[in-house]
Order: sequence, then structure tokens, then C-alpha cells
Amino acid sequence: MITFSRRYLLVTLAWLVTRGWVVVLYGFPEAAEGWFDWWGAEWGVVGDVNYYRDSLDALTQDGVAGTLIEYPVPALLLLWVPYAAIDLFGLGGDAYIVAVLAMAVLTDLLFMVLIVWNRRREHPRFGVSGGEALWLAAVPALGATAYARFDLFPGIMVGLAVLYAIRGPKVAAAFAAFATGAKYWPILVIPALAANRTTRRQVVLTVAGTGVVLAGLSLVLGGWDRLWTPLNYQGERGLQIESVFATPAMVAWGHDGPASGLTVDYTEWKAYDVSGPMVEALLLAATVASVVAGALVIVWWVLAWRRLPNGEKTEETIVWLVLATVAAFLVTNKVLSPQYMLWLLPAASAGLVLLRGRARRRLGIWSVVLVAVTLLTHEIFPRMYGYMLTFNDVGTPWITEVLAWRNGLLVLLFLYAAWRTTRLLAALPERGRPATEGQERQTLATSP
Repeated sequence: MITFSRRYLLVTLAWLVTRGWVVVLYGFPEAAEGWFDWWGAEWGVVGDVNYYRDSLDALTQDGVAGTLIEYPVPALLLLWVPYAAIDLFGLGGDAYIVAVLAMAVLTDLLFMVLIVWNRRREHPRFGVSGGEALWLAAVPALGATAYARFDLFPGIMVGLAVLYAIRGPKVAAAFAAFATGAKYWPILVIPALAANRTTRRQVVLTVAGTGVVLAGLSLVLGGWDRLWTPLNYQGERGLQIESVFATPAMVAWGHDGPASGLTVDYTEWKAYDVSGPMVEALLLAATVASVVAGALVIVWWVLAWRRLPNGEKTEETIVWLVLATVAAFLVTNKVLSPQYMLWLLPAASAGLVLLRGRARRRLGIWSVVLVAVTLLTHEIFPRMYGYMLTFNDVGTPWITEVLAWRNGLLVLLFLYAAWRTTRLLAALPERGRPATEGQERQTLATSP
């Protein structure tokens, strides 16, 4: 048997090795060149970090209302913290890149510690539990993008919300509320956290209280219109080249190049979109799919609120409901960036901590596929992204096929999560009605 102290050492060493590799990929800015002679292999990923810094440089001129308008105000404040720190110490320029890296590493470390702490009474056969293994693999699978994008922070907060959904509903609700304040999409997980009737009031009140504070802060600093700029920004965007619904167009462009009539252009939304024949139809299809997926998610929420019984474990239902809801948003959205993998990975890691037996094994298999999707995402960006932007008769057909495989696997992940969620909810009787014989059999079949 591997003791906790040895397991702790094993996880610590694994974390240091994997995160050290990610730091190598991230690279050091010119300010550190005097101490380090090597450069990160993925230097281009810090483009967003440079954009954050340049935007914050103009904060005094543009004000909160005109700075980083694609992000909510709490996100701007979080990105301002390392900026203020380097200014306090008289540093500037590329020091911000190092400061963001440090903040990301510390956030990652905190999540890793909490995962280990919540499994401290168990002794996995190989010394590392499923949740620990997934998170250890997740960050290096995505590469330096994990540390160079803001999505790490709301993603981990959603993971913590799932981790404490049963034992600390108020804590979970607070994490979900802060995550929503930082990026808006985590609002999708709040109904799942409030599904259990025994803790619903605590969750709703905590979310409402935290939300009022964050909204009030945003109003004071940025004004009423600033609350809506992130939504308006996303709504006006085109079909991003990495999105699921862009796949047919990108494969056609990847094989036929300019002859396809399709073009890839950098847009005012600071992303690359595809335009040309079939794109309008694909945008319409994405809109229809979003409406259908939204209706399905609402049905899940209603069933969960009506059927999750008092006094029974609800971990598996909540975990799959969160994953299915977020995955539905990803596969139907006209925008899909590589960092969006961080919307699923922390929640899946937390789910592996909560679940037991067959339920954990099912999620474990799903998570292995999720890591494969993340590795393919890493191959697309940043490693081979140039071939996605400029046609090359050798590299472009290959990388667009990789994109098709990545998006196809992502759709399969959503379909399984949707099936699992529906099955679990169908196994629960409505409030006030006795379970049917079929529901009893299904409940037994889905129990750990």
C-alpha cells in the first residue's frame, strides 16, 4: 500500500515536472534574458497576455468602460492585479508576462492541492487518483495556452464549484458566482448546483448575494452599458475557424485552397474567421443547434429541480449535468478557442474526486477522450496554426483533418454526456410519485 506521505511526494514530483515543462513552453520574456538563455517553444501564445498589458496601459485614458470590453469588469480587475504588482515594484514591459505566469501557476497549484486534500483518506493503487491524474495531464496537454489565457481562472473556479457541490454548497455557489462574474459562461453550471432541494436555498441566496456585489462593482466602475459589452462582443462575431460548425468549410478550404472560394481572415474581434460559400448556412445551422441545445438544457434543469430527491447522493447527476451543459455550449457555439478546453477539464477532474465505483470509471473513460481532444487542440494551436491561416498544399490538408477529428471527438463527448445526464434524470421519480419498476432497475444500474 502506498502511504499518503509517499503519494503526496509522487503527486508533488509529477506536478513539478509537468508544470516545469509548461513553463518551458510558455517561455521567458526579454526581461529575463540575462538569466535564461533559452526561449519557450511556444512564444506566440503570450500574444493575449501582451494584449492585456497594452490594454491596461491605456486604462487611465480609456477608463473601465473602454478597456477589455470583451471581458466582464471583475475579469479586468483580476488581470489588473499583476499589472499593479509590477508597477509597484517599478518593473514594466515584459515583466507582466512573468507576473501572469506566476498567478496562473499559483492558481493551478491551489486547485491541485485541493484535489489531493479531498482524496487524502484514500490510497489509490498506483499512488495517484483519477482526479489527480487528469489534472496533472490536463495542463501540459494544452501546453502554454493553459497559462497564457484568462480562461484558466474561471475554469478552475467552476472545478471548485463541482468539487464542493455536495459538502459545501455555499462555497460551491460562491465559486460559481465569481466564475460567472469573470467570464459569464459559468452561469450555465449554477442551475445544476441548485438542483438538490436540500441545499437549493443556500445556493440561490449565495449566488444572488455575490452576484449583486459583483454587478454593483461593475456598475460603479464601468457603468450600465459595460455590463453588456461582453455579450454584445460575442454576439457580433463571425464563424471562427476552430469551431465545430466551421469544420466543413475548413476541410473544404484545407483541400482546395483558394479554389474553394473560402478565405481565412483576421477580424476586428481579434480572431480568425472563415468566410465565403456555405458560411452563412453554417452560421444558421449553429444558431439552430444552439436553440435546440438550449431547450434540451432547460429540460434537464427542470427535471433535475423536480426529481433530485432529498437525502440521496446526487454527485453523479450534478457532475454529468455540468459537463453536458458546458459541452452543449461548446459544440454549438460559432466560436471555439483552444483555451475553451479549460471549461471542461477542471470540472471533470473534480467529478473524478466526487464519484466512486462504476460512476468514476465511466467518467474516467470520458476524461481520457477529453485529454485526447486537448492534445489534438494543442497540435492545432499553436504548433501547426500557421497552416490554418495560410494555405499550404502539404500542411493545410493535414491540420484541417486534425481539426475535423478534434471536433468530431468533442461532439461525441457531448453526446455521451447528454445521454448520461438524460439517463440519470430519467431514473429519478418525480417528487411525490413512487418510483416505477423500470426506474428502480435503472437506479440500481447507475449506482456505483
